[in-house]
Amino acid sequence: MDEDLEKVRKRVEKRLEQYDNTDNEGKPFNDAMNHLQSIEGYPSTNLRQFNSRSLPLPIRIIGYVLCGFIGLSVLIIIVFTLIP
Repeated sequence: MDEDLEKVRKRVEKRLEQYDNTDNEGKPFNDAMNHLQSIEGYPSTNLRQFNSRSLPLPIRIIGYVLCGFIGLSVLIIIVFTLIP
């Protein structure tokens, strides 16, 4: 029983170590995933460094309008819930 428990513990530690390993972040783990990512157009660069200036102007305007509409809607909802 203790041997089985120790095997499970080692397996869990190994999986957690693989999960915590961020050295291969963004890299596919096999050729099939690499092919799938290249076909779907999955971005391979760092997603945290998003530059909105690289988008075309009409798409940026639509984004600004949608964000503004959502922000105003939330603000209006909060104001109307506070009015008795």
